[in-house]
Order: sequence, then C-alpha cells, then structure tokens
Amino acid sequence: MGGQNGPRVEGSEGRVKEMTPFPVSEIRSRLADAVELAGGQSAWSRKTGVSRSVVSEVLSHKRDIPESIINALGYIVVSMCVPAKRGMNR
Repeated sequence: MGGQNGPRVEGSEGRVKEMTPFPVSEIRSRLADAVELAGGQSAWSRKTGVSRSVVSEVLSHKRDIPESIINALGYIVVSMCVPAKRGMNR
C-alpha cells in the first residue's frame, strides 16, 4: 500500500500519487493559516461547519485536533505502521 517515500493513493484520474505524511500537530499551523485567510474563526467555522468554539480550543492548545478539522482542511487521517526502534519489542 505504501511506496518507498510514503503512502500512495489513487488520484481522480486513476493514477497513483505519493502522499507526504506530516505530523498531526502541523494541522494547527495550517488551521491558523486557513482561519486568517477566511477572515477569522467565525468566518472559517461558517464556511466549514466546524464549531467556532472547537476551532478556538484547538488553536489555543486546549483541545486535541478532531478529525472534522483535519477533513475540513482537505486532509484525511491514515493509520500507518512504522518501524519501532531496535529492541523496543523485545
């Protein structure tokens, strides 16, 4: 399912595209940018249907990032298995 550089997904034209995974924590930065571009938290919330209070709590690190925000930003959550450090499973 994954390529050498990361997971792969099939694009809308049926071609396989590489995905570049990044830490979920980076979503906060992308959310802040999207909120600014939309004209504020209320505007972004109206546009996406995500509660403004949830947006505020995520941006102020008072709440974990819900999948609804990840999806509203155009991302999906993909479960992955990564190699553990040597000796951790022994």
